[in-house]
Amino acid sequence: MEEGARVPDRVNAIREVLGYLGRYRGEVFVIKIDDSLLEEPLFPLLIRDVVLLHRMGIKVVIVPGARRSIDATLAAAGRTSAYHAGVRITTEDDLDHAMTAASRVSNHVLSLISENGAQAVSGNWVRARTLGVIGGVDYQRTGRIERVNVPLVEKLLGEGVIPLVSNIGWNAVGKAYNLSSTELAVAVGTAMKATKLFLIGTEPGIPAAGTPIPGTRVRQSGIYSNMDITRVGELLAKNGALDHEHRVLVENAVAACRGGVKRVHILDGRQNGILLEEIFSVSGSGTMLYTNLYTDLCPATVEDVPEIIRLIQPYVRQELLVRRTPEAIADNIAHWVVYKVDDAIRGCAALTPYDMENAELEALVVDEDHRCGGTGTRIVNFLLDRAHELGMKRVFALTTQTSDFFLEHGFEEVPVEALPEAKRRRYNKARNSRVLAIELADRSARQG
Repeated sequence: MEEGARVPDRVNAIREVLGYLGRYRGEVFVIKIDDSLLEEPLFPLLIRDVVLLHRMGIKVVIVPGARRSIDATLAAAGRTSAYHAGVRITTEDDLDHAMTAASRVSNHVLSLISENGAQAVSGNWVRARTLGVIGGVDYQRTGRIERVNVPLVEKLLGEGVIPLVSNIGWNAVGKAYNLSSTELAVAVGTAMKATKLFLIGTEPGIPAAGTPIPGTRVRQSGIYSNMDITRVGELLAKNGALDHEHRVLVENAVAACRGGVKRVHILDGRQNGILLEEIFSVSGSGTMLYTNLYTDLCPATVEDVPEIIRLIQPYVRQELLVRRTPEAIADNIAHWVVYKVDDAIRGCAALTPYDMENAELEALVVDEDHRCGGTGTRIVNFLLDRAHELGMKRVFALTTQTSDFFLEHGFEEVPVEALPEAKRRRYNKARNSRVLAIELADRSARQG
């Protein structure tokens, strides 16, 4: 009996993974791996998991870090690097050692990929230039990324090859420079329009020291679970909240998101299966920073009621929406959200909780001139995210004309009897509205 009871959990886990696969197949994941992990006993399993992603149809690009290996190679030669503001000053004499270390790291990763039956290649796909002299400090052969040869990397991905992008870049006349592998991963992620960028090292995530930033989620381990980049400024401004290493991770994650990467994940590569858990489970394990798509969406205020009435009234006249009085909207203004363009309201909707598990998405309206670009989708996703944060399990919507829209966004048609009792008693049989609902746990699994 106990064994049978566990079967649905396993089936749900399989469904969850398959949902993610459908979402991510063909997408680009950039994975930066610190060389501090190379000697860890579970490192071969991490590379095996990367190869599994590749075989599942995800386009994987690896950026191997080499900082620790460069330090070790220099130490073996009786040399040490100078650093300024956390950046290595690479001298002419140090560059050969840096190139040797970077090559050794790439070869180690290539070997493990080959052991798992996949093809990979490391190449000079990065144009670089000197970092130069900053504040009187000459960084010599330390460089910055100028551009990534995206067509060549895409060609390799199209041929089923995993590209390894080394931290050595060259300028137009063949002069080599030592690059920050984290900055390189950001540059590759933004150039490739990656869906995800993983920064995998020995940090489990970003610590939530002191009072957490409002509106963020914190794991029991004390690290942030996720944070949209509009809140990062508060984190960076908190005195003592971040040490240098965590600050660098956060600043690079923000740069990636602003460059077009949708989500950046900071993970501890010493944990078994950490990469797969982060991708294929709802909760994940590290810290995820993501682009906020809702900057022009905000909670409605009582002052917005006349504009909300203006928006919905044409649809009330067409009997597409039920009539709402200004007083009723004002009394429930906390449930409403408005979409603003240049401070003018161009869209609105409400999320009305009915009990601890169910909420209704209602009165979704967008001005005709602003329906392109997925505005309605963004409003729906915003309210579904809000429902999830409120602990709701499902959201339903009633409609006479727009059922296709909701079906396209993961809702399913359900019988009237599926409505919560309070709403079922108020159901207008004369309107005969269709009832659609979405389970938020299933939606979270699809989103990743």
